[in-house]
Amino acid sequence: MLTILAFAAAAASHAGIPYDPPTTPIDNAVARVELSAGVPHVVTKPHVHLTNRVMIYFQAGTNTIRYPDGRVSAEHFRAGDVQWNDAMGTHTATITAAGPVDIVHVELKSPPAMMPTSKNPALDPSQFKVELDNNQVRVLRLHLGKGEKTPTYNERLERLLVPLTEAQLKTSGSDGAVKAVHYRSGEVQWLTPGTQSDENTGNAPYEAIIVEFKK
Repeated sequence: MLTILAFAAAAASHAGIPYDPPTTPIDNAVARVELSAGVPHVVTKPHVHLTNRVMIYFQAGTNTIRYPDGRVSAEHFRAGDVQWNDAMGTHTATITAAGPVDIVHVELKSPPAMMPTSKNPALDPSQFKVELDNNQVRVLRLHLGKGEKTPTYNERLERLLVPLTEAQLKTSGSDGAVKAVHYRSGEVQWLTPGTQSDENTGNAPYEAIIVEFKK
């Protein structure tokens, strides 16, 4: 059966986008998840990223990274894009966009050179598109049309669910239990392993990003 770990304090402050003020609703042994809204044309203080990260963007823009040695790297992204970022030394960042950019930062706590011991489940490619797949994570984009339902699948890994759209879902577990859930856009959820199927019971297509954490 699917189990959703509730983060009541985070839900109280961030039940979805906009991610302002920033918050860290999830910080466990697997990952640290930070939600923030990047303000255009503001240069951050010099900082480092000690771990590899998955970044999920809700609006389009460019993030310009500047290093002390003069190197400049521009990262372009669209609304709903997923990007992989390696650990980074000291740098500043400046976002160029039409307005604030809501970002999910997923900092990985697994060793960068880890060798996975669990195999990812095979999923319907017409519903689950693979965005990233490396030794630390597999990132999927789930798309369900109105009334569409996934086949039952066995998820062996802990994972982060990031709804890109508002959703009304009916989730069925292997024990026959059925749960109706409602997600706002950007309302992150931490999911534990289990067997399930998902049905879009809302009036519009549903799209979400799923970050599976390998171990």
